[in-house]
This record gives sequence, C-alpha cells and structure tokens, in this order.
Amino acid sequence: MRNTACMYLRLSREDGDSNESNSILNQRQIIKSYAKEKNIDLSYEYVDDGYSGSNFERPNFKNMINDLNKGKFSIIMVKDLSRFGRDYIESGKYLQKIFPEKGICFISVNDNYDSDNADVSDTHLILPIRNFINDSYCRDISMKVKSSKEVKRKNGEFIGSFAPFGYKKDDKNKHQLVVDRKVAHIIERIFNMKIEGYSSKAIADFLNSIGTVTPSKHKENNGDNFNTGFVVKKAKWDAKMVNRIISNKVYIGVLEQGKTAKLNYKSKHEVDVSKEDWIAIENAHESIVSKSIFALANKMLLRDVKGSKDKPQILSGMLYCKDCGSPMIRRKVRNTVFYICSEYNNSGDCSRHSIKEDYVIGATIHALNDYLSKYNELLKKVSEIDVSKFTVKVDFESLYAEKRKYERLRQSLYMDLEEELITTEEFERFRKNYLIKIREIEKQIITKQNIVEELKMKINDKGSFVSEIVPNPESDELNRLSLVSFIDRIEIGEDNAINFVFNNIGTANPLQAIVDSNKVEAKDTHKARLISMGKLFGEHLERTEPKLAVGGVC
Repeated sequence: MRNTACMYLRLSREDGDSNESNSILNQRQIIKSYAKEKNIDLSYEYVDDGYSGSNFERPNFKNMINDLNKGKFSIIMVKDLSRFGRDYIESGKYLQKIFPEKGICFISVNDNYDSDNADVSDTHLILPIRNFINDSYCRDISMKVKSSKEVKRKNGEFIGSFAPFGYKKDDKNKHQLVVDRKVAHIIERIFNMKIEGYSSKAIADFLNSIGTVTPSKHKENNGDNFNTGFVVKKAKWDAKMVNRIISNKVYIGVLEQGKTAKLNYKSKHEVDVSKEDWIAIENAHESIVSKSIFALANKMLLRDVKGSKDKPQILSGMLYCKDCGSPMIRRKVRNTVFYICSEYNNSGDCSRHSIKEDYVIGATIHALNDYLSKYNELLKKVSEIDVSKFTVKVDFESLYAEKRKYERLRQSLYMDLEEELITTEEFERFRKNYLIKIREIEKQIITKQNIVEELKMKINDKGSFVSEIVPNPESDELNRLSLVSFIDRIEIGEDNAINFVFNNIGTANPLQAIVDSNKVEAKDTHKARLISMGKLFGEHLERTEPKLAVGGVC
C-alpha cells in the first residue's frame, strides 16, 4: 500500500499544450520509466484529455481525489507541475496542505521533486514559484486566445463550436457559414407563419404535428454532440425555440458574436455581455430571409397574438384602442364578429370602442389602396427628379434637449425624496414614468436615424424609387402580407373612427418634400436643396397624437 502509486496525465490545447513533448503518450512513458527505476508500484492511471489546467473542475482529477480518500494509493505522480494544474493558489493548497495532511507523496518527475525527500526550501519556496510561473503562463495563453478570437470576430469569421440551425460550416473554411439547404425551408416557414399572425406556440405545435426536425435532433443526425443552446425534451419544438430563431439576425446575414464572456481565465462560468459590446458583422454570409421579412416577423413577435391552433385572423395583432393603446380583442355573437378594447373588457377602465370586423376590413382595403396609389405616384415623381441635388438636413437637438430635460427631472427626484417633498411611492412612480419617457425618446432618435439613412441611400440610388413601386395596388381583397408590410397598426376610436399608421410614412413625408421643393425651385436647377426633417418627423414619431397618414381616416 505504501508503495502503491497513481499517475495523473492532462493535456489541453486551450493551455497551449500542442507540442509532442506534452502528449498523453509522452507523459505516460516518462512516468512509467521513472516508476520502474524507483521500483514504484504504478497501479492506477487518471487522464484528463482536453481539460484546462487553470481550474480543477476535471472529471478524472475528481475521481483521483475520491480514490485517494478511499486509500487506494499513497503516491501521485505527474510529468511536471503544469500537468497537475496551472492555478497557483489551488495547486499550492493541494501540494502544501491537503496531500501532506493525508500522508500522500507527490512526485513531479521533470521538476525533480519528491515531497518525501524535499527540504523546506523546495516545498515552501521553489514549488510555489514554479506554480506561480505556471499560473502566469496560463493567464498569458488565455489572453492570447481571447485576442485571437476577437480578431476573428471582427473579421467576420464564425468561431462557434456549431453552426446555427439553418446553416453549416463550409467544408473548405470552418469559419464561414453556408446555408444548410436541408433545413433552411423550416426557417423560412417559421418567419412566414409569424407574419401570417400565428403565435409562436401555434408555430411550434404545427412543426411538431408534421414531424419537423428540431435544432438539437438535426445536430444529432449530423453527428454533432455539442450543446445547441436549445433546452428541449424529447426533441420537441416549443415557443421559446421559435422566438429565438425569429429574433436571431444570423438569418439576414448578420454575424453577432461575443455575446458572453468568461469571468476570468480560471473560471468556466460565463456572463452575458452588454448588447452594445457585441461584435456584429453585416453580410457575413448568405441570408435565409430578407431584411423586410425579418423586420415584419419581429414586429409581429412583439404583438399580443392569441395562441390558436386555427389559422389566425387577417387582423390578428394589428388593432389597438386609439384612446388607451391596448390591443383590441375579437368577439363573436351569433354571426357577427366585432372587436372591443381589451382594457375595457378586463377592467372597465376604458370605453368599449366596439367595431365590426367587416367594417374594419372594408375600410382597410380602401385606405391601403388609396395609400399605395398615392405612394406609387409619389415614387414615380421622385424618380423623374435629379435627387442628387438634394441634401438631408436633420435636427436631432430638440429630441436630445427633451431627453436631457427628463434626465434632469429624474435626478431631481432623489433630492425631493431626501427633503421629503414627495413620498417613496410618488418617487417610484415618477422615476418609472420619466424612465419610460427617456426610453421613448431614445427609440424616436434611433427610428429617425434609420429613416434618414434610408433616405440618404435612396438619394444616392435613384433606381431604388422605381423598384419600390407596387404593381397593381388596387385590390378588392385584404392580403395579410400587404397589410403588415405597409400598415404598422390600426387604431380604433369611438363611433367607428379608424386611424391607419403606415410603416413608411417617415420616408413618404420627406419624399413629398422633395417633390414640393422641386416645384418651387424648378427654375434654379443648380441650387442645392435642403430637406428639413424636423416638422415632418414630428407627426410620424409622436404616438400620443392622432395621426392622419396618406390613407386618411375612415
């Protein structure tokens, strides 16, 4: 028993252990040769291949410690200290405290260290120094690996262990994603069903009913044993999986990486990284769905759509109460279908706002036809103008000033609370309201910036105006895709009043300004024309005011 030993072998390319001298085979040969020379009974072997030495969360290291506690051996042998571990503190705890207390002899062959024969300076001075060097080496390797990954991410190279569902790694370049034609149609169907008004649960139920392969099952079928990130039971689709696919920009060719990070080089625990710090590369690979389809599906993802197994209604997720902003809910009495305010239905805090479905559909067809006809006419006029002479003048200062105002008010609440001018309940209510206002303004700024960028691109690409013209805009039927593509929401007021908010009204207004400006300044063809975005944007972005879009109010 006293002469019974075990050998511990470890290799990790994460620690830079790529050379032949550190191979498992080489470690085993060195230890066996030493044991034979010293007449040591080498009865046990523990191997952790592919585990970093920066921590001791290694399966066979734990097995070795368990067997040690059972008294199976009294000697532990390693090729060198770095094979045992690279954590300075943890290694020291085992070598200077735990092993001596249990009477365990520790032998590091290449370090010429045998705890039974070592003097005080070896154990308490030289050994800690070597452990510290190993720890520093591990930290250095970790930083180099992190830096290398950062460079690859910024170059648009995919560095994940497995490709997202719908993609696979290129056979010739593992850092490049290519569309997986076997399952890409599933992604397309999910997006299309969401636009059609299906809830995420209804989509998942449908996929399960027709036996659609899940992301995890697809990985398994392809021989991948990695964790897909989808928590599933018996390979079934669920709403969470559907939502994650719809919200993932990878399907429009955007590669977002660096979403998580390790706490430090010794820990395997990962924490979420702020979205602002993600590395996102546009057009990194072929998209599966268009940006417009992606935007529409994500807009519908935020809508409160009832999870029904039946085909969703044409107006699903589109109707809102004009007064309180709550979604309208569908009701049917005998053969009459109508909508009422959900806030009225739930609490009675709003009025009924009842309106028949047929009336809304008819009004929507009329408004959509009218809008598309006028928008087409506007696009044709703009396409005939030399838009290169126009520049976009944008004033964000009013929005920034309003944001600063609410930030000051929010800060002043703390002083008011301290001076007991307001109660704790009032403080929380005001603070929450001011924060909501600030977030709304930030959203307006982003929306405004996006519309400005879109308009600038249109000005630089005259052909884009012609490409947007909708063929045959007049229709007697309401099409779901046209509905969600052009209309953001339909607001229902009292007495059958309907207000339509169109998706691209923010672009239509400046385009109308181009046409109007061209008429006024037609004689001066060499003068640069400014498109002011101030007043035009005000009507589009202020949600609390009634909006009269191009289609008018029915």
